[in-house]
Amino acid sequence: MYVRNHTENVSKKYGNGNFAVREFNLDIHDKEFIIFVGPSGCGKSTTLRMIAGLEDITDGELWIDGQLCNYLEPQQREMSMVFQNYALYPNMTVYGNIAFALKIRKVPKAEIDRQVHEVAKILEIEHLLDRRPSALSGGQKQRVAIGSAIIRQPKAFLMDEPLSNLDAKLRTQMRVELAKLHKKLNTTIIYVTHDQTEAMTLASKIVVMKGGVMQQAAAPTAIYNHPANKFVAGFIGSPSMNFFEAEVKEFGDKKDKAILSFGEDKSKKVIIDGPRGEILAQSRNSQKVIMGIRPEDITDYEDAVKSEFDQKSIGITETITAREMLGSEVFLYFDEDGESCSVRLKPSNQTRPNEKMTFYFNPDKIHIFDINTEENLF
Repeated sequence: MYVRNHTENVSKKYGNGNFAVREFNLDIHDKEFIIFVGPSGCGKSTTLRMIAGLEDITDGELWIDGQLCNYLEPQQREMSMVFQNYALYPNMTVYGNIAFALKIRKVPKAEIDRQVHEVAKILEIEHLLDRRPSALSGGQKQRVAIGSAIIRQPKAFLMDEPLSNLDAKLRTQMRVELAKLHKKLNTTIIYVTHDQTEAMTLASKIVVMKGGVMQQAAAPTAIYNHPANKFVAGFIGSPSMNFFEAEVKEFGDKKDKAILSFGEDKSKKVIIDGPRGEILAQSRNSQKVIMGIRPEDITDYEDAVKSEFDQKSIGITETITAREMLGSEVFLYFDEDGESCSVRLKPSNQTRPNEKMTFYFNPDKIHIFDINTEENLF
């Protein structure tokens, strides 16, 4: 199916031969909230700037509204950019900053006034219209910057880490405001962040990047529950997924079961059954794989019995190295094969550092990755 907004093998290559972005392919549907996420230097901001027209595309094609846009000037692309540093005019009032784009277009004064007040009402900043940026808080400045973008009535909004300068409480508030705003405006937003919480809570589609290459593009739940590879699995989720090198063995004469043995002496075991167990037993017998499991999918014996997987996960006893109490949940940490691992439990758990505890892995929630390619096998 042809998508009017998409990228085809878009790349950014510098003079020294290094790629900032390599063969980036993405379909952008109307009214999506797309978030590019990844570590610093992964190419997410460069990709956004190529879409905006602020960076030249070395190779590939960018299509907006069915039109090839590689060589269009930024203003011809009909997009509005919201920057990390707000980009407000300090000598203008809030009203002047929001109205500026319309004044440049020579829109009649009465129409400018109507639109400025309409935008200010949406953003709940009507009482700030006479103030200058120096008299505003970080959150208020960001609303004004967003207002300056909204009033242009663009085809899409491009936002480059717009909340990164705000403190934790303000970021949480602004996440809620951005979600509301997306519903009100009913338009496309392409957003860059390194904060996975922003990505998981705001996006309709997350694009995970690493080293200039897209790793996976999917809905937040799909990214979380079905990561394409070990990198995506480890990057999305807090605390991150636990990984163990494991060896696959057939379960006696049971063709639909496989045992994953891990730990220093491979004495710790988890049983995988059903279609996954059958595939592992038949195609990966005696091979090494990477086993991944999220902290919330490791439980104590009581919860393992309640969830009926205590018979598939032989109790794994570990020495606790650290404990974090966060009110509604407690995190316990232990070391395995030289790596720190974490478990999320109910706050009623009272296990302390240096004490031992027996854990049970939910086998239905275990991810299996190829030890060489690190691709998810299922």
